[in-house]
Parts: sequence; C-alpha cells; structure tokens
Amino acid sequence: MKKAKIRYGLWSMVLVMLFSLTSCLDDANEETSPNCAILSFSIGSITSNVTVKKYDAAGGAKDTVVERTIAGKEIYFNINQLEGHIYSVDSLPVWTNLKRVVPSIVSNGTVYWKSEEAGGLYYSVRSGVDSLDFSKPLELLCVSTDGSARRTYTVDIYQHKENTDTLEWKMSETNLAVTNISRTLYASDKVFAFAQNAEGDAVVTVADKKDNTVWSAPVTIPVDEASVVLFKNKFYGRGADGSIYSADPAQMAAAWTKVGNQQVERLLAADASYLYAYDGTSIIGSSDVDTWTVMGTEDLDMLPETDLFSVSHPSRTNANMQQTVMAGMNSQNEKNGVVWYKVGSVDASINQNWAYVQVTDDNSYGLPRLQNFSMTYYHGAIYAMGAVDGKYQYLYCSNDNGITWHPLTAKYLMPKDLTPAEGVARIVAVDDYLWIVQENGKVWQGSIQ
Repeated sequence: MKKAKIRYGLWSMVLVMLFSLTSCLDDANEETSPNCAILSFSIGSITSNVTVKKYDAAGGAKDTVVERTIAGKEIYFNINQLEGHIYSVDSLPVWTNLKRVVPSIVSNGTVYWKSEEAGGLYYSVRSGVDSLDFSKPLELLCVSTDGSARRTYTVDIYQHKENTDTLEWKMSETNLAVTNISRTLYASDKVFAFAQNAEGDAVVTVADKKDNTVWSAPVTIPVDEASVVLFKNKFYGRGADGSIYSADPAQMAAAWTKVGNQQVERLLAADASYLYAYDGTSIIGSSDVDTWTVMGTEDLDMLPETDLFSVSHPSRTNANMQQTVMAGMNSQNEKNGVVWYKVGSVDASINQNWAYVQVTDDNSYGLPRLQNFSMTYYHGAIYAMGAVDGKYQYLYCSNDNGITWHPLTAKYLMPKDLTPAEGVARIVAVDDYLWIVQENGKVWQGSIQ
C-alpha cells in the first residue's frame, strides 16, 4: 500500500482525446503487470462557496456566501494496488465542491478516466491540468506504454455526508512539560509553544503538526516568551535590554540573533510587509527590522498590556492589502478587551496607521474581558478563547476584523475537560484544525466542518 499526499491547486476543465480501449486489450492482462500501475495520486486545492452566518453590531444574523479553500497538505491518499482502490484517508467537509477537481497522477503507463455519461467511454487524463468530477466514485484506467496490459482503479474522495455543523474536540495526553504558556505559533509545519520552565526561564518547545503528543525538550531563549511574533517566516522577540532578536522556525527556534539597533518596549504584530512595535512614544513599523517608520500615535494608553495576540490576512477585495488585528487586555478597560486594526500595504497610498477599535454604546458584542486570552485566524474568521469566572465557556468568533465578537454556543462548545484550574491554555490554527495547548500537557484538536 502506498501513501501519497493531497496537494491542492486551481481548476481547469479540458476534455481531451476520446478513446475506447476495451476492444484492443486482452482481459487476461488486467491487473497483472507491474509495468502498468498508478504510483501516486494527489489533487489540487479545492475552493468552494459556503453559506455562513455573519452578525451585525446589533447581533442580527445574515446568511452570507464566502469562499473556503481547503489547504490539503495534511490529507493523504492511499493506493491499494491489490484491489485497485485509491481513496482519501480523511473525509473532507460536507461543503467541499468535488465536481471539478484537478488530479495529479504519476504512473508508468497512460491514464484514462471513464465517463458514464458518455456510455462508458474513456478520456485520457492530463495530469495536473484536467478537472474531473469526484463527487462520486470515479474509475481510472492505466494502460501500459506498449498497450499489452491494463489496470483499473476506483477513486473515492470521501466526504462527510451530513452537515453536522459541529466542533468536536479530541484530547491527547502529551509529554509537554512547561508552565505559563504565552504563545502558540504555527510555522514550518510545526507548532511552537513559548512558555517558561520550572525555574521561570523563557523557553520554547516544538511539536510536529502530524503528532501533537510528542514535544521537544524545552530550550531556553533570550527573549520574553510573551513577545514573540512571526514575521516573514521568522520569529522575532524582545530581549531584556529592549533589543530585537530573531530565530528561524526551521531550526526549531533554538538559535537567536540580535537584529538591528532599534530599542522597543513591546513587539505588537506583523503582516506580510511590516513588523510592528511600540517604542514608548509611537507605534512603529519596519519592513527590514532596520529602518523604522511611525505608524500610530493616538490612543496609545489603550494598547494591549497583557495577553497580546495578533492575526493578519490578505484583503478579499485587494490582493495588495493586508488586514491586521491585534487584541489583548488593558487595565483601563474593566469590561472589555482592547482591539486594534490596521490596513497595511507596501503601497504608501493605502498603508494606514494603526487605529484603536473603540467599543461604542450600540455595540453589545465587543471583545469580552477574558483571562488567558488568545486568538487565531481560521477559515476566514478570527477565533478567540479565554476564561470567565474560572471557566473556558465559549469560543468567540469575529467575522469583521475584531469589531464584534460572538460566543459560539450549542454545537461549537469548548472541550468539556478543559479547565483553567489545570493551567494556561492557548489556541492556534494548524491548517484545517484548531489546537488548544495547555501547560499541563494536554492538547485538544478540533475542526469546524
């Protein structure tokens, strides 16, 4: 049995040469030749239109069509050569559109697909180009280069049959041994937990996204564990002297190097173009961590003081724009958390300063004041968690870049066995999954279908 990753890309539908094969091949050669086989199978990314509910400031819900793209790096196909069966190991969400999927096929012959609509005739497959309908089982035929042998395969891309619209959590006991987790970040196919060891030193520990049970031995780091930001696929953190240090996720964030000469009081956020910090008088930004520009001077007393997290994503209306949100807790606001928003771009004409998102009287859905707050960007929205009155009661969702936050109830409950009494827990998106990492060594993994 052979495993092959699903890799996802764009659609095209190109039907090519129609060819009937059954009359020229000897049935005795079916599935007998090692020179006639599909060796690997993968597909491109799948973008689907999905109807979701979005909320206005008054809490009213409206059905809205959004695009969701499955990042399929973590989904696999198995090939059972004995039975001629190619199938996805995991079931895709019910909303996935499987009618136009581009397969990439490696074989030692020529591959054709069977069209039931055309009376069972076969069409040749241009690997990585032609889009096919996988909403039901599809038959593929591999013919040896000399035409002397053939082998048929049935391809099944499994999909949830009902829209359960639920968030189910799976808890794993792990070897994680740290305290006071301040950051969980996903980079280079790994999840990084920035925390403290038993002596109170800042450390980092790492788990591969394929196995949340095994974490590396904690490594001491020369930066504040709560300051770490991911920018251009590198970690940046603030040292005790206010200097900025960087580390490469590919090297497990174990080696940190001082960069630039800028002194900062806090690292704040990052988007595709800029790293942002607070220098004591202004919010500043830099594209190279060397030259810094002022990008905000107002409402600085409302910057997050604790549990500072940020997310950034491309604008749906302009590919050159990034929308970035940072949020956290501030002692001056006893009712709500504080949220800041920025539109960023290398184009100076649309590169705006940071702005504080004030919770107005008509907005009853501001970010609640939460203990051990954390947030992440997942499936086109911001998801956040934190404790209220000693409980992780709700997962909160914002579809409008932090203006309103809505507790997800009923089918989107938090894990029943997750409690603040057992330690600080943080949330992070890992491809199509949400992870909750808790300092007591437990990790929960869930997916919203």
